[in-house]
Amino acid sequence: MSDAPQILAEWARVYRELGYWPRPITIGSRACHVSGWQKPDAEIPAAELASWLTKYGPLGIGLLLGSPFPDSTTLGALDGDHNDYMRVARELLRDPPCGRIGKRGAVFFVRVRGRLSNPEFRVAGKGDKVAECLFTKKLCVIPPTIHPDTERPYQWMGRPLHEIDFRELPIVEMGDA
Repeated sequence: MSDAPQILAEWARVYRELGYWPRPITIGSRACHVSGWQKPDAEIPAAELASWLTKYGPLGIGLLLGSPFPDSTTLGALDGDHNDYMRVARELLRDPPCGRIGKRGAVFFVRVRGRLSNPEFRVAGKGDKVAECLFTKKLCVIPPTIHPDTERPYQWMGRPLHEIDFRELPIVEMGDA
């Protein structure tokens, strides 16, 4: 067990120092099974957050979306489920500097301004989900976590999120409708 990579233990501190809300990802899944994982870090006792590093150190890492930025926007992600639509997603987001790849499609990190929701987009006539907005109380698994289907690490597209100034992320405006 001592040879096991300490993914959460190594990376949670990096992301937490940047204001993100890292969560342990259960091996072989895309889920966090820690009670209360959907709460913002400010609502979780600091001692509990610290205990996750030793208790869940070898697990993967995901980010709880919705963490606030200094400009009143929040961290979000556009999760594209089909490779066929990635070019259009990149164009709509004006070539975002950061994303991650798992099995298919990609997730692009964004800043969200306005009312938070998690809409899905479907192809007209087919009903297939093309993309999903992960804006609040949603989890996004990030590298170097191992993808449960491919058994290979998720990969960054562009620069890793921890190397991006949040102001470089595209803004998605959410209306009141």
